[in-house]
Amino acid sequence: MPMRKIPIEELRRGMKFSKSLFDKNLNIVLPSGKVLDEMTLKNLKNRNVDFVETAGELLEEREIIVSSPEPVETPAEKKKIVLDRETAKYVDLYKECLNTISVAYNKYKYDQGFDTDKTQSLASKIVNTIVGEKKKEAFINLINIAGKGDYLSNHIINTTILSVLLGQKLGYSVVKLINLAMAALVFDIGMLKVPAYIIEKESKLDNEEYNQVKTHPLYSYQAISRELGLPLEIARVGLEHHERYDGTGYPRKIKGMEMSEMSKIISIIDTYEALTKDRVYREGKDSYDAMKYILGEGSKKLDPEILKVFLNMMSIYPVGCYVQLNNNSVAKVIAADPVSPFRPTVKIMRDEFGDRIEDGSVIRLSKETEVYIVKAMQSKQMKDENAE
Repeated sequence: MPMRKIPIEELRRGMKFSKSLFDKNLNIVLPSGKVLDEMTLKNLKNRNVDFVETAGELLEEREIIVSSPEPVETPAEKKKIVLDRETAKYVDLYKECLNTISVAYNKYKYDQGFDTDKTQSLASKIVNTIVGEKKKEAFINLINIAGKGDYLSNHIINTTILSVLLGQKLGYSVVKLINLAMAALVFDIGMLKVPAYIIEKESKLDNEEYNQVKTHPLYSYQAISRELGLPLEIARVGLEHHERYDGTGYPRKIKGMEMSEMSKIISIIDTYEALTKDRVYREGKDSYDAMKYILGEGSKKLDPEILKVFLNMMSIYPVGCYVQLNNNSVAKVIAADPVSPFRPTVKIMRDEFGDRIEDGSVIRLSKETEVYIVKAMQSKQMKDENAE
């Protein structure tokens, strides 16, 4: 679809578009899938922007419905996201995280400073919430179901949550977890220096464009250490998150023990998270396919010891994915099993005849040895079946 102009006076709060909105200088003013809010509108008017351009279409606003114990999506005019009660407890916190980081990044993007203190408070809040919750799968569910909006903001928050979960598995103290969370909240800030038209490009980047993308870790390091005034260990994550264990990364091609441990953690989470996100040039992978990729191509590029812990935390069948069992029923993974990653705990969603079950039984596959997973199912398959 060709780019079309939309006068500012035609924009209204609550609008959402399938592709990003750009100003006349090709800066993104509203990422694809993000709801237009009052602050963004005010910012456009203050900058005397007369019109925006987009190649997308107007979408309807998404609505979050809370239900229990395992609700069914029902057709409606607006797309609904249904959460179980354990996960729903953290929806407001997730929204607060998105808003805080979105505001902080937007201010930095338009040379209005960066609220380091507020971001530090957010890091502490995320850590204390995760440490205080016994059912860690609630956070993974939250990411899988709710974390599908604006790429950068959702990517930052999802990476932070998963990094803290992984850091906790590695035995990090609360103080160390807060530093890790802070690093995850700011590590990709250098992406704001990359021209928007490159980030939104739908075709393959040419060498010059890709080289511009590869400069963003340097921008992150400079911003974190000089402008945000944060410790070196946090700035190193900004610099090293695209380095790889085998030395094939960038910008410095360091490897192994030359990378900091926090950089190794966030490089694993950043890789997984990026694979599962929809981009303008490709559809995101299902969690299962992302894990397969990391187990295959990523196994030499990511720290093997930390990767083992990550795999145990997420399981080869991550929480939220759908699987077919040997009795032909379809189940949803609701908890990983760190001892038996190929045998998670599942909840039956469809019986062996393909009929939807309102309140299916929960099976701990590590205990029920006669029942096992035959294959993972694409979430798109389940959505298509639900729409029939």
